[in-house]
Amino acid sequence: MTPPAEEPPSPDIPVIDKSEFFFPGEGVSALLVHGLSGTPYEMRWLGEQLAAAGIRVRGVRLNGHAGSPEDLGTSTYDNWYESVVQGLEDLRRYGDPNVVVGLSAGAVLAARLAVDQGEAIAGVAMLAPAFFLSWTATIALGAVRKLGSLANYLYLRNDSGSDIHDAAARGIHPTMRLLPLSAPINLLDLSKIVRRRLERLTQPALVIYSRQDHTCPMGRNRTFVTRHLGTAERREVVLEESYHVITVDNEKQQVAAEVRTFVEQFRVQSKRRAVG
Repeated sequence: MTPPAEEPPSPDIPVIDKSEFFFPGEGVSALLVHGLSGTPYEMRWLGEQLAAAGIRVRGVRLNGHAGSPEDLGTSTYDNWYESVVQGLEDLRRYGDPNVVVGLSAGAVLAARLAVDQGEAIAGVAMLAPAFFLSWTATIALGAVRKLGSLANYLYLRNDSGSDIHDAAARGIHPTMRLLPLSAPINLLDLSKIVRRRLERLTQPALVIYSRQDHTCPMGRNRTFVTRHLGTAERREVVLEESYHVITVDNEKQQVAAEVRTFVEQFRVQSKRRAVG
């Protein structure tokens, strides 16, 4: 018997592309960095909106991500940072101003890049930054850390999906069902290092928070960033109808508009310098 032909995918089902991406543009480049246990998918739609405005976009995949839980469990925050540095190197050859845009852990990595690279980074956008996790998660991870090397073999099952308010977006969002606990422990260590250096971040900054963020609560993160971010040229935005993954949630249009406006200012300045 001849097997039935496979039906083509429904046009109503979105394509979930978890790979890195590059969109051409000119005058300014944006480096997009996803969050812990996430994939470039959560930054792709934002990247497409920036590219539609003529901005060159590079979306990186952090080392150990978009694969198996074991892959993530064997990567460290230094491995993640190497992925971000390589993404910057890919963009520097164009000779335009570079803006780094990070979500959650990606925002912490973006801040580290801005401090380390100085003038090579024109501006930094931190979206739902993960300088602090919830108190519950922080205390629990502290207890796990006391287990020493045994923590490398512990995984947390996630059946609830990502911290996204929009049910349709949450339903299709790629989520790691088994999270190696070594990964958020690495994030705690990275965040502690970058918090100590945040006063050295002097580039213009955009920071977007969500009032209903359950993963990285706005209160503690916003208070810290407001007090310790080195730059005086900053803009803070608070969302009301999103949870943590704000790049795909209810107010993704507002997020994209804010980021686009922020990034485009550096293209204008670049043109003025060229004319001058």
